[in-house]
Amino acid sequence: MKKIASHRRPRAVLQATSCAALLVAVTGAWASEGYKTRQAPMGAFGGEISAAADNPGFFGTAITTYVHIYRIADDAGNDVTVTGRAVPLPTKSKAGLPIPDGTYTLNVASGTIKFDQAQTQVNLIGGYMTDDTYAGGRLAFAANVPLISINRSFFAAQPAGTVSPVPGAALPAQVLGAVTAVANSVNYTVQSALIARNTSENRDVAGFGDTELTAVWVRHENRLKVAAGVSLFVPTGAYDKTRGPNPGFGNFYTLRPGIALTYSLNPNHTDTNWDSGVTVAGRLSYGINSSNLETDYRSGDFVYTEAALSKVSGNWAFGANLLAIQQVTDDSGTGATVGGNRYKNYGIGPFLSYKIPGKDAGFNLHFSRNFGSQNALVSESLQLRFIKAW
Repeated sequence: MKKIASHRRPRAVLQATSCAALLVAVTGAWASEGYKTRQAPMGAFGGEISAAADNPGFFGTAITTYVHIYRIADDAGNDVTVTGRAVPLPTKSKAGLPIPDGTYTLNVASGTIKFDQAQTQVNLIGGYMTDDTYAGGRLAFAANVPLISINRSFFAAQPAGTVSPVPGAALPAQVLGAVTAVANSVNYTVQSALIARNTSENRDVAGFGDTELTAVWVRHENRLKVAAGVSLFVPTGAYDKTRGPNPGFGNFYTLRPGIALTYSLNPNHTDTNWDSGVTVAGRLSYGINSSNLETDYRSGDFVYTEAALSKVSGNWAFGANLLAIQQVTDDSGTGATVGGNRYKNYGIGPFLSYKIPGKDAGFNLHFSRNFGSQNALVSESLQLRFIKAW
């Protein structure tokens, strides 16, 4: 049953838009296609989880995030390498020799990849929370539009392959020359592919990212706050499958339902007990990806979990959060590897918040660093959020 609820003014640090912070997780340009997912590998909780109430009406958040991606982790957590290969040489069909194809093999050793990416992102989030209540909670709706600038440095290198078995010196010069020519041709093809990859990856791009639309139901029950909702990521961002870095993730959608809980151990922030102003929070969400129509690739579904602890002291709040992103189904479609290429990433970091006295506004500064990464871009991030309610 719907009823009209009275307006409640905020009294705790960064109460403005605390409902949005429960489910709106900032998108970062980092799904397992391309070692990334539409769930940013940094925490979304901040000092606003200590808020005891939410303001009905319009709210807005401006977020600036600097991300440094310094390595790519493979399935074992090690640095990704250029895969080595053994290429049977077509000595008869290509060189016209009376030697069966595959008699000789070009063995190309594994190569290295040097990866470094600096990314600056500005997210503008606007939304509205209803004054009416539904089943004891209010509804909030938000849209999140990111503007992203990416500067990527990428260099893949691989040594030239060697022929085995080594052609005997007693072979006629014509045979030796033909085998060498075929080997050089294959080596040229391999190196040309590396050059093309470096060209497509080693770029600087900028543009709008994918839009996130969120609907969430928020209810307070004494010290407990419950937020349950769903986000839909729409492929509005700039995307070109022929290049590596892109502000957008691709021509596919991601649906992410979830629930977040916060619990205040002691809502009396002026109390002298240790638990005064201490709040714990947790979040669980599930991401479902559609197929990328540009590449015919579908990244597997993922689970996102996050825990946070915050303490308020006056107009300040400080705390830390821990997160995990785990892909739970295999990738599929064109180019999907055997074994699923499942994405896994963890993150941890502190945050510091400040509520502007007498204003329904505040700031949240947050640092996060990834660890235990598999099939993922590994990064460290620094984020500043400005939160305002009207």
